[in-house]
Amino acid sequence: MGSKNSGLKLLERKVDELGLRREVEDELAQILIEQKIAALRKRRGLTQAALAERTGVSQPMIAQIESEKLNNLTLKTLARTARALYASLKINMIPRSGLRGGGEASAKSHESAPSRRV
Repeated sequence: MGSKNSGLKLLERKVDELGLRREVEDELAQILIEQKIAALRKRRGLTQAALAERTGVSQPMIAQIESEKLNNLTLKTLARTARALYASLKINMIPRSGLRGGGEASAKSHESAPSRRV
């Protein structure tokens, strides 16, 4: 397992060297959301067409969301999809270390802010 960890560390270093951290994190977050939508839809026993009807979008759009090909998934569509899947949508902003601008003091004042469920 040591080689796997060292491989991940090397990958992380390379991502940082290339200045791609933000892009990689954004892409991973989107992939996780899309995978969760597909998994929950299947667990609920819904077809893509049934979810599309409940959500008010087309079946091809649901297919695009689940196949990670939809680059403009809006918060509104995400919230409607969560409701159609009888799920809560929780959005949370988690401060990271190495802050730019605002400083540590301003970040700490927002840390205890409640997350919003839609």
